[in-house]
Amino acid sequence: MLKDRHPILKYLLGFMGCMAVFYLIYFSSFYQNHFEKPLVYGQAVIGNLLLHLLGHDTKVVGSAIASTYFSVDIQNGCDGLEPIAILVSGILIYPASRKQKVTGLAWGIGVLAILNLFRIVGLYLAGLNFSKTVFEILHVQGGFIVFAMISVSLLFIWMNWVMAQSSKPAQ
Repeated sequence: MLKDRHPILKYLLGFMGCMAVFYLIYFSSFYQNHFEKPLVYGQAVIGNLLLHLLGHDTKVVGSAIASTYFSVDIQNGCDGLEPIAILVSGILIYPASRKQKVTGLAWGIGVLAILNLFRIVGLYLAGLNFSKTVFEILHVQGGFIVFAMISVSLLFIWMNWVMAQSSKPAQ
């Protein structure tokens, strides 16, 4: 019975190891001093651009997107990196070819990065147009829970694609 579970346990331990490495880096002073501020500032700039395209008069102040009526501040944890780390960890340890992993990483990271920008814009719009309670529910549930579910779903979609690729006869 344990022998049958060995690949699953090996995958889970590898996944936890990758996530542990991510968190060691993510919460390190080196990351926070050199990478966090440029990342969230860049997300604020792009989110601000999207809001301008929607006709909103907003500006970037540090890591915040602000207007006269509302502001949303992008902080560590709101940057979308944890769900990306979930996807990356799952892809890196899954038995697949380098080409399949690169394809999964490129598509998955791209999709999650774009969705996080839409989430930031959506949070600004929710805060502007709805109550603080609605904003907080969307921020907390939409922030990590839903985004983590999307990340895991993308991982499963990629895994299914890899399995379908490996079951095709060689041409």
